[in-house]
Amino acid sequence: MLDRTIAPLAGEIAYSPLQEVTEDRTINDIPLYTLDAGVQPVFKLELQLQSGIWYESQRAVSWCTAKMLLEGTPHKSGREISELFDALGAFVEVSAGFDDVSISIYGVNKTFDQVLDLLMEILTESNFPVEAIERLKSIRIDQLKVNDQKNDMLASKRMREAVFGLDHPYGHALQAQEIEAITREIVVDYFEQSLFNQPKIYLSGRIDSVMWRSVQEKFGRLNALQNDGEVFVKKGSHEELFVEREDSLQSSLRVAWDIPAKGSEGYFDYLLANTFLGGYFGSRLMKNIREEKGYTYGISSYPIHLKHASFAVISTDIKAEHTRDTLDEIRREIELLRTKGVSEDEMKSVSNYMAGSFLASISTPFQLMKKFQKVHDLGLDYAYYESYFAALRVVTSEQVQHAMEQYFDMNKPFLSIVGKK
Repeated sequence: MLDRTIAPLAGEIAYSPLQEVTEDRTINDIPLYTLDAGVQPVFKLELQLQSGIWYESQRAVSWCTAKMLLEGTPHKSGREISELFDALGAFVEVSAGFDDVSISIYGVNKTFDQVLDLLMEILTESNFPVEAIERLKSIRIDQLKVNDQKNDMLASKRMREAVFGLDHPYGHALQAQEIEAITREIVVDYFEQSLFNQPKIYLSGRIDSVMWRSVQEKFGRLNALQNDGEVFVKKGSHEELFVEREDSLQSSLRVAWDIPAKGSEGYFDYLLANTFLGGYFGSRLMKNIREEKGYTYGISSYPIHLKHASFAVISTDIKAEHTRDTLDEIRREIELLRTKGVSEDEMKSVSNYMAGSFLASISTPFQLMKKFQKVHDLGLDYAYYESYFAALRVVTSEQVQHAMEQYFDMNKPFLSIVGKK
């Protein structure tokens, strides 16, 4: 019998190669990535299109086109489409981001063909009712007004403006008048001429040959486009962006820096240094600013990787009267890591945390596919994860100190504050 009074033996967490995705192509040359894993008869199918904000011909059109896909075809209303997905045991997510538009469907294998037929009807026959477009625009404009009253949302907008500049796709914040300018004709044109740009299909779960052939056949009819998009110049500013709100009880603070692209030289040193600083609950910033000072409920630092840029962010909402105190403490913790480094015990603790967190994030077929997507979308492969574990074993305090000096320069951050100084 298991003696639960005795702790199990602890050991080093070692990297084991992940189950790899198989790559094929449909007859019209669309990449199809398949992962047959798990025991439950469920699936996730994701269609990823390079037609996000970066590729827009007009502001707001990628978002509006994507969100309108589920609003009706000549044969079904938006409500009927929603009810039919529910009846088939499927769940649909449509998102439009900076780089891509993603359509994801989760479902059960026994209704796979019916779900796929409904998806293909949406992708080829969406009719974009005018009244639905106007309703969507009205809702989105109301959301913008509400979000602009939230300090945290506005601080994040201003942070992107500081990093990239207002004219850059990553730095521009959507405006109400840009949404108002969208018409059905503009949406239909984007749907027909731009939406299905460089498509990729990701299929994961308990996938059999019949399901795979069905995807091959039906997506083989899709009219895939090839457009690399424009080249945009980053025009960031290190001038502090401050929006004063005298009645605010809290201030939202964002501090950002450019960092190396994921997997490139210096990236793993940055990643380790970032974790010590603010990348987990026991980080230096959490211990100081949350636990010791009580300025905030939470503070974190993390990388953001887009197709054409990578940057790091420190993010927190603090008591308004401690805005400048918090900035001073961030500087202090960065300086301590830069000059003093980390102890051997802290190094071991953080390395184990990062290794354990990785293992906890690969427990399902959908998570395994997401791990593949995260590296594949940035031009990397599974070797990235092997290098990640290797870096955890060999990182030194000196590397952390060097990374703090190189990537967390508090003399030249991108800084946005909404609230009180």
